[in-house]
Amino acid sequence: MILMQIDMSMSFNKIPFIRILLIITFLLSATNITADDSFQRVQRTEKMMDTYFTITVYSDNPDTAEGAITEAFNKIKEIEYGLNLYNGDSELSRLNRKKILKSPSDDIRKNIERALYFSNLTNGAFDITVQPILDLYNRAFMEKGVAPAGETIKRELKRVDYRSVLVKEDSITIGDDQVITLGGIAKGYAVEEAVKILRRHNIAIALIDAGGNMRALGKKPEGVWNIAIEDPRDMSNYITIIPLNNMAVSTSGDYERYFDNNREYHHIINPKTGYSATELISATVVTDNAFDADALSTAVFVLGKEKGLKLIESMPGVEGLIITREREILRSSGFPEVKDNK
Repeated sequence: MILMQIDMSMSFNKIPFIRILLIITFLLSATNITADDSFQRVQRTEKMMDTYFTITVYSDNPDTAEGAITEAFNKIKEIEYGLNLYNGDSELSRLNRKKILKSPSDDIRKNIERALYFSNLTNGAFDITVQPILDLYNRAFMEKGVAPAGETIKRELKRVDYRSVLVKEDSITIGDDQVITLGGIAKGYAVEEAVKILRRHNIAIALIDAGGNMRALGKKPEGVWNIAIEDPRDMSNYITIIPLNNMAVSTSGDYERYFDNNREYHHIINPKTGYSATELISATVVTDNAFDADALSTAVFVLGKEKGLKLIESMPGVEGLIITREREILRSSGFPEVKDNK
């Protein structure tokens, strides 16, 4: 995990201790801590969507907060069930098998529609039809322990084309040889759906943490949520601190998941080449919702230094920070930061 909540009173050399505290917190099923005379902090963590979701709520009614958190987690479970590529009964699996899904749910429709929006915006840097390439790498390393041959990658790339995915009023169709994944966008969607539920319960102060995706609702009684961006090559340190107030932040990096034990081939594939994107080691996006932040951080990582920053600067309300393979750190013009106060 590259994003973590941080107490501004702690200095850089205390980061390892912060990590220990966070891990302990994540393992608790629920924790109530008095924030002041009127608010209590209610927190719960559950493993979902191949990561840990932690929902932290400040409320003057702990019972209401607990109920809201339970409802939010139930919605996340529902989303996970419907959009899980490896659940044979999910809508996504049925679409991949039959190449058509009639009467799709709002969950899968919204995810695919938004994914196609970002595919068009990035000229295919974000492409949900990249799953055949991911499957190819998985098979190659499991069966032979090496990366797939270039000719094989080139052949499978013919199956990758977001323009073959069609969303109609009563159905979704994909190409006859296509398989899609929503792994680059669905977590952000789940976070935003959880936020909607918290708001329906009149929760005004909350933080949802889904691994590399965070969404803040309001400000804590003591101030904004401060989120540290860890150094992807030195997890005991951090690059900067982002103040979040009704905003979302998502980070994608080459350290997240690998096909091989040597960590040479990671899971963020460039849909144009069929190879792992290598220009950056980390891309962080800050915007007003986790749904967009999730997809954009992946897209920026694939686009690389120049095109990635150009995309960020072209979008109102979007800011970003990227770290290149040469360890160059670049920020967009309005990137929010808290200066270190050690």
